[in-house]
Amino acid sequence: MSTNKQQKVALVTGGSRGIGREIALKLAKEGYYLIVNYFSSQNSAEQLLEEMGEGEIIQADVSSQEDQKKLLAFVEKNFKKLDLLVNNAGITRDNLLIRMSSKEWQQVLETNLLSVINLTESFLPLLKKEKNSKIINISSTVGVHGNPGQANYALAKAGLIAFSKLKAKELISEIQVNCIAPGLVQTKMTEKFDIDKLSETKIFRAIQASEIADLVAYLSKADSLTGQVIEIDRGLSLLSGLEGL
Repeated sequence: MSTNKQQKVALVTGGSRGIGREIALKLAKEGYYLIVNYFSSQNSAEQLLEEMGEGEIIQADVSSQEDQKKLLAFVEKNFKKLDLLVNNAGITRDNLLIRMSSKEWQQVLETNLLSVINLTESFLPLLKKEKNSKIINISSTVGVHGNPGQANYALAKAGLIAFSKLKAKELISEIQVNCIAPGLVQTKMTEKFDIDKLSETKIFRAIQASEIADLVAYLSKADSLTGQVIEIDRGLSLLSGLEGL
């Protein structure tokens, strides 16, 4: 642990790949000491740590209450504070609503929504210790507009938006809480979508994970924004005929 009392500490969940990885790299460049949570991608997490130069990686399944406690205990023991919590971990289990199993509902809701609620509440005492601490939740434009075949994902991400607004009101004098709702981001999770075909319209292009990271970095420094839901989708939600990407 090479951090000092003056250095800000950030925790990014689901940070070994995709959006989380870019967020971690960006925040490290901004001077944060990063704690990056990963679930199964240990090699990717170790590569990320090497790129960051300093920081910590910790394996945990954020949907598990035991692992949530493990994350909290790690930060409490080693840092005793937290300046920025980025709730980014998320999964998809897409299916038509009529075919969606209870397991597919449960897995997505536990990972994408309930884990955020539990982790946020658990880390509040550490966040409240620091001035200008921030919580940034990564939702989705699907949580704003819906999308066929993603009922579980849409509901979880919509709940995350509502939770973000609620916590912003509850914590208005202590912690700034904001929510980012990306559209289609070019990551391994979105490889199943025909991004090239959509790009032929010359209107739409996929968002890069680095663009989300830039927005996170901005929100981590902004002192005049709280309770906001920022869609970053290059107008995807405004286009017709793209449902069920």
